[in-house]
Amino acid sequence: MKRTIITLTVAGFVLLFGFIALLAFFMERARQNSPAMQVQREIERLKQRGEPVCWRDLTPPVPKQLDGTPLYRQAFAQLEKAKSKFPQSVWDTYNAQVLQAAQPALQTFRKAIEFPHMRLVDKPIFITTPEHLSHFREFARLLRAEAKQHKLKSKMDRAIESYCDIMKLCRRLGDEPFLSAFLAQCSIFSIAQRLLWDDLLSDTNIGIDLYQVALNELRAWDFERDFVKALQAERCVMGIEVFDWQREKGRKSKDLLFRFFFVAFMNKFSWENQLQMLRLYERLIEIANKGAPYNLQKIQRIVDDYTARRYPIVPAMFDFDIVNQIYAIRHLTETALALRLYRSKHGRYPESLQALVPQYLPQVSIDPYDGKPIKYRKLSKGFKVWSVGGNRKDEGGLKAEDWWRKGDLVLESKL
Repeated sequence: MKRTIITLTVAGFVLLFGFIALLAFFMERARQNSPAMQVQREIERLKQRGEPVCWRDLTPPVPKQLDGTPLYRQAFAQLEKAKSKFPQSVWDTYNAQVLQAAQPALQTFRKAIEFPHMRLVDKPIFITTPEHLSHFREFARLLRAEAKQHKLKSKMDRAIESYCDIMKLCRRLGDEPFLSAFLAQCSIFSIAQRLLWDDLLSDTNIGIDLYQVALNELRAWDFERDFVKALQAERCVMGIEVFDWQREKGRKSKDLLFRFFFVAFMNKFSWENQLQMLRLYERLIEIANKGAPYNLQKIQRIVDDYTARRYPIVPAMFDFDIVNQIYAIRHLTETALALRLYRSKHGRYPESLQALVPQYLPQVSIDPYDGKPIKYRKLSKGFKVWSVGGNRKDEGGLKAEDWWRKGDLVLESKL
């Protein structure tokens, strides 16, 4: 009897320890497969690949001798002082008096863009758009007005110099790798190209050297690289730091009921959301790395897939569509400049764009909206090059200001 009791006791302990071990095994397995651990593994994988996982990874310290930040801040202050001298309605005309008042700010600004780096944002940006981006757009508009004044005085070399300064600003903004800065780059790039073709070159000829300067400056901005950096920055902020901030706030809340509710329910939901957000960014960045033009239908399917699961979504379609617009503008302008260079050498425009390859263009560019070569028509005097635009219908070079909705994106030469 005594031996039986001992045997049963030992068996009970064995079963108990076996149950505890089995329970621990399944708990550890559940922990390893939990959204929290999957997020940690995903972040570790990004680190091993050398990709940024926090704001400081994106904005490392800059040596003072390479940092234009103090000059930018000085230029902003000078700009505000100049603007205070005029009613807004007068300032917006960018007339000769406005340009004269803005000269000190423009001079300081030109010194600033000679520096390769800036650090105007020193913390993650969650929602707000930094004020300095509006200042940069203002400088681009001033430089556009200045270039038009130079053209009126037949100083085309100075006008092209103003264009180059806008493009240099566009490149410098890539040092602030967040999405709102990239969208500001796109806006400033559009201002520069409207200046270059619509305001300066559509009805005016310049020397071969100036055409080449403009073409080199146009090609210098690697917008696809900056777009990838902007998406990586958004992943750091919206996919990592925002969630860390939310969880920290929940854990440290002085409201005990809220803290209990957060730990019991919201914490798991937060990790699940973060995991899906990181996976979404992974797919978007993979597409962005392949370069423009982008297949918007494919991106829409990815977004719809995540929307169906009711997870938070970034405005991916809008961002990729903006890059396609920049791709179209850049390659049309590049083609128009190449046509002018061809004419400067041969005394006429070619019958087809293929004649520009490879001396003036590496290849005939593809229209991001229909996947076909961009359109070209040689006119009795001048030419037209165009993209079919956002409605994806070739309307024969029918120019429209809102070409992303209707009509075509057209560059026309009157020479």
